Formats: sequence, C-alpha cells, structure tokens
Amino acid sequence: MTPQDIFAGIENDIKANPDRAKSQLDGTFRFDVTGSNGGTWIIDGKQADVRQGAEDADVTITVTGEDLVAIKQGQLDAMQAFMLGKIQVEGDMGLAMKLQQIL
Repeated sequence: MTPQDIFAGIENDIKANPDRAKSQLDGTFRFDVTGSNGGTWIIDGKQADVRQGAEDADVTITVTGEDLVAIKQGQLDAMQAFMLGKIQVEGDMGLAMKLQQIL
C-alpha cells in the first residue's frame, strides 16, 4: 500500500457518498506527504473531492508516507503519532480530528 492508494481509496469513498463527506468533513485538508512515495493531496470536504496539488487549506497535515500507511493499516495510532511528533498539524485542530472518520 502507498499514499497514492490511500488517497485513491478516500476519493472512491467520498465519490460514493458525497453528501456524507460534505456533512462530516466540512473543510479542506492538505496532506504534505514526505518520503519516496510523497506528494501533496487535498481532501476537499466542501466539494467532496480529492486531488493532488499544493493549495491553501483549513488544515495542513505533514506526515511521512511510511507513517501514513502504518496509520491506515492500523499499525500506528494517529493520536499517538501526533504526540510523538510523527504528524504535524497546522490550522483547525477540531477539523483535523474529523479525519479519523475517513482514515
């Protein structure tokens, strides 16, 4: 599994139920994923969309691709990763907490 796989899966989930995504994720999230499979993705809860690209967002999350995959696979707890400094969050922390619903 790669970060690209994770965001493709999130995109499929959002497109399958855009109204739910809009109500649960009323904001924009930028993921700056570092490492060999890195990149920048936007999860746009307002538009029910996932796309690549660097743009302003309500929350910016920086994480390595390896840690993101470990979180998705249940090998690393997101809150624990945040406390250990493996995830950096800038912006609306309340909105960032909603991401647990989709990751």
